[in-house]
Amino acid sequence: MTLELPNYRVVEKIGTGAQTTVYRARCMRSGKDYAIKVVKVRQPEDMKIVDLMRDEHVVGSAIDHPVIRKTYEFRPLRRLTRVHGALLFMEYVAGTPLSDRNLSMPLDETLRVFARVGEGLAAMHRAGFVHADLKPGNILVTADGEVKLIDFGQSSRLGEAKPRVQGTIDYMAPEQATQGRLDQRTDVFGLGATLHRVLTGKPVPTEMNKTVNPHSQRLLGKRREATPQMELSGMPTCVARFIESCCQTSMDARLSDMTAVIQTLELARSIVRQLPAGEDPSELDEHDLLDDEHGQELSEDELLDFLAETPDVETRRT
Repeated sequence: MTLELPNYRVVEKIGTGAQTTVYRARCMRSGKDYAIKVVKVRQPEDMKIVDLMRDEHVVGSAIDHPVIRKTYEFRPLRRLTRVHGALLFMEYVAGTPLSDRNLSMPLDETLRVFARVGEGLAAMHRAGFVHADLKPGNILVTADGEVKLIDFGQSSRLGEAKPRVQGTIDYMAPEQATQGRLDQRTDVFGLGATLHRVLTGKPVPTEMNKTVNPHSQRLLGKRREATPQMELSGMPTCVARFIESCCQTSMDARLSDMTAVIQTLELARSIVRQLPAGEDPSELDEHDLLDDEHGQELSEDELLDFLAETPDVETRRT
């Protein structure tokens, strides 16, 4: 698939999907670079991709936030009355996806990135949308640390149920698998599942069972029991508990919104910063009084309150 557009010069191909290709193209008039997603309709089923691109533009053009990649124009390509393809003009971001195995970040920086993702998601939720497809490949980080959330084709309105099962199996919340109503807690699950994958290289233990037909609602809704002590070993307890709090099967048992997610991540960052160089993070005693970077003490009560956000985690006050 090639791209030829008047007044644009293709600089490079930057991504390919099953039915789409993304190019970096420079506007010859302004000198500005854009990311242009292209789909060619070869058969009637390909119109679903055109619809997803249209949906992505609805979201990307409605939200003005530095973490949300902007979209500028959706352009269907017609031959007489028949649509034979489509273009989506997007903000070009010179970033690396978190799915890139060559991307390595300290834990503190990883938590900062996810807090920024939370800020972008909060903006989406305020605008009335759920992303519904969070995964490492949809989070870009630039060389100077800028974070961009991309790919809104699977997004939906807050409180709505999708007509069919959509999403990426390793990161889908249970309500997505059973076609339930989606809200901000759906993205809370996706964020926790994505952080788990970035830190451990593995999907959350409550992953959909891939040995079954992925289109069966009954089987997709069946989830394995989490084993956090095994899967989350080797990281600070605060980070492990955060992931557990996000990835609960029950929506009501999760952190309630992105405000809670961001606050909890920032608290976890303040704890991680206290870890001496070379010390095993899983052995950090988080019940000590800790000083954050502003010199404020984090009390044992605050830490216990954080851990108590997770159901079935026993916390005791002394």
